[in-house]
Amino acid sequence: MSSDTTLHDLCKGFGALLSRSKNPSFPEEAARLNERGNLPLHAACSFQATADVVEALLKAYPGGASQPNSAGNLPVHQAAMWQAPVETLEMLLARHPEGTSVRNQYGSLPLHMAASNQASPEVVRILIDSYPDALHLQNDDGMTPLDLGLADESASEAVIAMLEGRPPPPELTRRQKAEKYEERAKALERKLGSLKDTGGRQGKDLHEALLCVRRLADRFPHSLYAAGLDPNELEIAFSERQQPADSILLDAVKRRSAAVLRDSRGAPLTVQSSMLSSHQGPRDRVEDLLASIVGLDHVKSQVRGLRRTTEISDLKESLLPTLTSNRRGTNALALISPALSEDTGRPRANHMVFIGNPGTGKTAVARLLAKAYHELGLLRKPKFLEVERMDLVGRDREQTILKTQEVLDEARGGILFIDEAYTLGMASKRNRIDTGADAITEIVKSIERAENDSTDTYPLIILAGFPVEMQTFLSHQPELRKKFDVTFEFSDYNCEELSKIFLDLTAAKGFDMDDDLSEDIISHLLEQETTVSWRTERNGRVCEQLMAGCRTQVRRRMRQAQMEEDDEFDPNLIIRRDIESVMSTDFK
Repeated sequence: MSSDTTLHDLCKGFGALLSRSKNPSFPEEAARLNERGNLPLHAACSFQATADVVEALLKAYPGGASQPNSAGNLPVHQAAMWQAPVETLEMLLARHPEGTSVRNQYGSLPLHMAASNQASPEVVRILIDSYPDALHLQNDDGMTPLDLGLADESASEAVIAMLEGRPPPPELTRRQKAEKYEERAKALERKLGSLKDTGGRQGKDLHEALLCVRRLADRFPHSLYAAGLDPNELEIAFSERQQPADSILLDAVKRRSAAVLRDSRGAPLTVQSSMLSSHQGPRDRVEDLLASIVGLDHVKSQVRGLRRTTEISDLKESLLPTLTSNRRGTNALALISPALSEDTGRPRANHMVFIGNPGTGKTAVARLLAKAYHELGLLRKPKFLEVERMDLVGRDREQTILKTQEVLDEARGGILFIDEAYTLGMASKRNRIDTGADAITEIVKSIERAENDSTDTYPLIILAGFPVEMQTFLSHQPELRKKFDVTFEFSDYNCEELSKIFLDLTAAKGFDMDDDLSEDIISHLLEQETTVSWRTERNGRVCEQLMAGCRTQVRRRMRQAQMEEDDEFDPNLIIRRDIESVMSTDFK
């Protein structure tokens, strides 16, 4: 099993880390090493953490920027190798500017790492400006950064130009980039096709590569979405067995459709259709689910971090059987990249605490997580069971234990969402017996049994409630608190987020917006007609109230149109006057 601490794991998704940074023990956790000598800061840089996460780790342990891991890599090496954001690199160099001149145990500088790992031109420029001599220095293999960049055929022309010491060429347009990528993909497909029927070493390598893809398709099919392959179509083709597996995979590569392009936060990118294939690629259901959540980037990043960790685990499992069978007498782990050999054991989703005011989306997000975690293979089924105190607590101890066990059994394999969980710490006013404590004990026992069980039949538990009440409750329940490492704070929605939620809601109900109703206009109206305290009491329920009011306004206009025999009236159109009327009369 991996020696990663909870903080190391949170850095792979990095959203919940910000909540944990408020704990008094955070500075000590930020300085803790795993078995590979990595600090949580190394993990954050490897998994492209946001600037606020890196800032929190540096603030908790300022010396982390200058501390190498077992391979001699500083956090700036990791950031350069794993395409961390520019802001991360700038913060690391502000703390330890000498880091660009430090070599790891392979003699590589951060610029070497960046040049061979598709770093952005902005990152390469910062590293060159910080240590210009790095352009001419060789690593232990005798390679300069330019040699590594040329060997990496995916390095951009701008990066190559900077490594050669000349100005970068003008940036390509989106169309030019799309054409270039398409040309590169076609060249790779031709090369794969030419290797298909060849013998010798190249043919064997191709067969091994296709076997790895097949193992991925079997173990973790969602990873194929990024390549424009539909795992469901592959599964059908494999089951029909009309062709050899290698031929099925190669044919799928040749006819694959364009994948859905997304930005660093997972939102779909808007690209001209002429730049892509004639039809959209296979949908990534997990990203589609995350895209339906407005705001809450820390929750989304945690899910994506779990996904990345799981992919690495499954990729390693898919590679090892081939390597061990074909290269007996060698250490298979030494033949694959360090990134794949680091993590051992498939990750499990942590039990969570959701804290937020009413209407901030705690229940809705938990429902989506049940579906997303099931898609990722972290839950056996997409089941979601919502309960509260009355579903767990009975008149006496025996009835409470029985009811809690029944709920835990019903939620097996899915998510058990306990709303207003702090009420379990309240004694009954009628008989003054604290039967809620017995429910808490059964929940803790269930989690402990799951920790010692390799199956995925136990439920993932989410405790939810209001901020002050939950913090008070958990402070008096130390044993329960230990079992819930991850806490997500659901902030109150601002007007921009409420506007987006309202537009999503109206679209789901089949309504269109008039041309003068944009997201910015609705946000401005909310800002103008409501107060912060009024919105805080309702949050997302503001959108439901606005939707109900707009429906009433549309019906009124429909009756008026019928009286006036207006044939051009659109019953599915919401106009600005509808929204203004609802806000002026109902939002008080």
